[in-house]
Amino acid sequence: MLVFNPHNANYPEPVNSFQKEVFDFCRQWELGKNEFLFHTSGSTGKPKPIYLSRTSMIESANMTKHWLNLQEGDHVLLCLPIEYIAGAMMLVRALVLKLNIVIIEPSQNPLEGITNPINIHLASFVTTQWSTILQSNANLFAFFSDVKGILIGGSELTSSVELLTKEIQLPIFQTYGMTETSSHIAFKLISSEDTIYQCLQDVQIKMNDQGCLCINSPSTLNQWIETNDVAEIINVNQFSILGRKDFVINSGGRKIHPELIEKCCQSFFAHHSIVCKTFAYGLHDDFYGQKLVLFIETKDEFHNQLQLLDNLKLNLHSWEVPKEVIILPQFIYTKSGKIDRPNTLTLYLNNLKS
Repeated sequence: MLVFNPHNANYPEPVNSFQKEVFDFCRQWELGKNEFLFHTSGSTGKPKPIYLSRTSMIESANMTKHWLNLQEGDHVLLCLPIEYIAGAMMLVRALVLKLNIVIIEPSQNPLEGITNPINIHLASFVTTQWSTILQSNANLFAFFSDVKGILIGGSELTSSVELLTKEIQLPIFQTYGMTETSSHIAFKLISSEDTIYQCLQDVQIKMNDQGCLCINSPSTLNQWIETNDVAEIINVNQFSILGRKDFVINSGGRKIHPELIEKCCQSFFAHHSIVCKTFAYGLHDDFYGQKLVLFIETKDEFHNQLQLLDNLKLNLHSWEVPKEVIILPQFIYTKSGKIDRPNTLTLYLNNLKS
């Protein structure tokens, strides 16, 4: 654990590679570097390099300041890799808004690395970290009694983790954003029952011809960018996400959003106290074109398959019920904590051949 003021010219000697990366980034920023290289999360394929301007990152930091009323001297927790935008933007917010950084080397439970009492005002976690933190039964109020925002990003929470999160009387938000928008541009309060994202100030949204969300914000330098997220616009500053265009399954002429099936599965798991990850995928099939298959991650035997399918039949259209359920001991994950669907599928197919 290191509490660090990025405006202090006398940086301490780094004790690990993560601290060195943090100090190097801060030095480059202080020297006026204008472009920074990042990579997309890689959840739908190979991570893509993206250059972001200093100006767009400053705009993003100011958007978060106005949203959460961040003040000079507040403490922000940095426990995410800074080669990805979520981690780097915690640094940029500290640099731009004159905040103090609590540096913890990224791990599944970064709170274990906090060795001295400290009051954190802003924290950001990927969903796998947040799930691990909740399972550890940590006293969150010992760290976050005056917190202005705990941000959860990377992917949607499972139903069981979402239920646990709703019981915590803290401002915990699921955020929506991407590398191209220099982090989040919208949020929803997890403790509410609302599934709708609320845009930050000065963010504009619209749909393209394919039903995907388009975003214009100060952090995109007021340029429109197209996402691959199929969305529904509720009003000028609210929207909901239906699923990824990349993930849409075309089975027997029907377009299926796998995220809908996965959400139903997670509700079933939560109701039966089952801790499993799952994703739906379309495998090539001569009859259907793509056959809807459900993958479930568990190292144990899964005894609830028939119950699960019966539940899906009650809550979904007939064509949205998986034709097959495949149990795998472990999925492959990206560095940002998302399920790496293509590589998990490739591993499964390769194991079939061997």
